[in-house]
Amino acid sequence: MITRPEVLKARIGNAFSKIPEWGDVITPFAITRLALLLVGWLGVRLLPLTVTFPSAWEIGPDGNKHTVVNRSSPTSHPWVNMLSRWDAGWYVEIARDRYRYEPGSPSNAAFFPLYPLLIRAIHALLFLPPNEYWWLVTAIALSNIALLIGLTYFRALLAMDFDEEIASRAITYLLIFPTTFFFSGVYSESLFLTLTLGAFYYARNNRWLLACIFAALGTLTRSQGIILALPLLIEYFRERNFSLRKVGWDIAAFALIPAALFAFALFLKLKFGSWTVMFDVQNTWGRHLMWPWHPLAWFLRHAPALSPEHHDKLDFCFLLLLLGAAIAGLRRLRVSYSVYIWTAVVFFSCWGVLGSIPRFDLVIFPLFIVLALIGAHSRAFHLAYVTASAMVAALFMLMHSQWNWVA
Repeated sequence: MITRPEVLKARIGNAFSKIPEWGDVITPFAITRLALLLVGWLGVRLLPLTVTFPSAWEIGPDGNKHTVVNRSSPTSHPWVNMLSRWDAGWYVEIARDRYRYEPGSPSNAAFFPLYPLLIRAIHALLFLPPNEYWWLVTAIALSNIALLIGLTYFRALLAMDFDEEIASRAITYLLIFPTTFFFSGVYSESLFLTLTLGAFYYARNNRWLLACIFAALGTLTRSQGIILALPLLIEYFRERNFSLRKVGWDIAAFALIPAALFAFALFLKLKFGSWTVMFDVQNTWGRHLMWPWHPLAWFLRHAPALSPEHHDKLDFCFLLLLLGAAIAGLRRLRVSYSVYIWTAVVFFSCWGVLGSIPRFDLVIFPLFIVLALIGAHSRAFHLAYVTASAMVAALFMLMHSQWNWVA
């Protein structure tokens, strides 16, 4: 007689049966990560850039933060410092000191909780020293482990629809994308990508509770997690031939996704006394919800020339890339994947500014499936993408590692 634990064990084993071995993703992961570190290290030594950001900091020999004066140090913990810029300080602050909110001022309440919560948990479980260095090491390790897991899910998901060539190409294109260094730094992109891919993977295997748990955790990682609900719901109905008669109790699992967003909003309400904290803190960075054509109209009328201080035209190019992939994917992708790209285009366009879109593109995995499909049919496109993307990725790593804004 088969017992209930044995049934549960068999189901869990079946859920992971299609996930490929680590060796399928370790090689491209290791090559690209080592290349980025080498570029950053050579850059700070041979091509030092002037740091103009007034609040720039780095980890000194004592393991704590120190103000950067003019240029980054090439000798003080360079491997950690080059991956610990900009938002890294906010995430570590949340992990170490929890949330704070000051109306009208930039606050760490703008950042969602799962990534810093995991940093805090790992740091505590390993009994690591309390200085800044070890907080950042913990965060960097978390990001890279999450990336490895995410790549494994990506390959498993690709194997359901495509051959080995497309799968390998899509992973390569993802890992050499111009903003790929965010995956290995103190940012939540790798964790969000992993949760997104896990959600789609379990959805494709008709395991809806797991899929929605992953999507809900994604919503607790980044605000854009909420847009996972629509493509996953479409995948749910597609599996049932869009028949309402085949809808089961498992559709209730979709409530977890908005519930996760509500839970974070409730937490901020109880802690700071306002339901609108997450929107108020975005306003301090110039972000507020509006119709998606308004930022486009502003861009066409007022976008300044491309310069180290103004990246609007570059940001717009990355939005066009995503839009182009959405159009090209209409006939190439599953409906749910295509809907995910389109909802991402709309979501990214609704915040009033186009800044950070080069980084936001990074986690929209169907983008890389479309690029891989095009590259498989055009050697010229493949060579152009690999060459241009790798060169821009190196340039962006060089800039970001020395406190120059990229995305």
